Amino acid sequence: MHFSTPTTTLLTALLAITTATASPITANDNSSNDLVRRSNSCTNTFYVLAAKWDVYLDNDASYNKQCGGGCLDNIRGRCGVVTDWGCERNGGTAHMHFSTGSGCTNYDMTQALKACTKGQQTINCSTNK
Repeated sequence: MHFSTPTTTLLTALLAITTATASPITANDNSSNDLVRRSNSCTNTFYVLAAKWDVYLDNDASYNKQCGGGCLDNIRGRCGVVTDWGCERNGGTAHMHFSTGSGCTNYDMTQALKACTKGQQTINCSTNK
């Protein structure tokens, strides 16, 4: 039986796809249930009159007695009124979420967080798209 070159190429490709999809995937040998730390991050969403912020800070206990307490003081110093404050620690990482006036810029927040970490860390803030 004689096949043309395009037909042979097509059959070879189909055979390769079928063989590849039929191959079993080995199980991942990850038996650890340890939590993975998030890296420091700072994001916000700007609205007309307010900005909503989400900040993750590793090793929060090294800088703050209470979750994010020292950061809150520095944020108020740079940005004024802070509302809807919340802070939870998970495995040493603090997740701070709050709102400020829309006049609080990424630069202001970056500087407040740098002061909060005693100048040891720079957490560059960015705006969600």
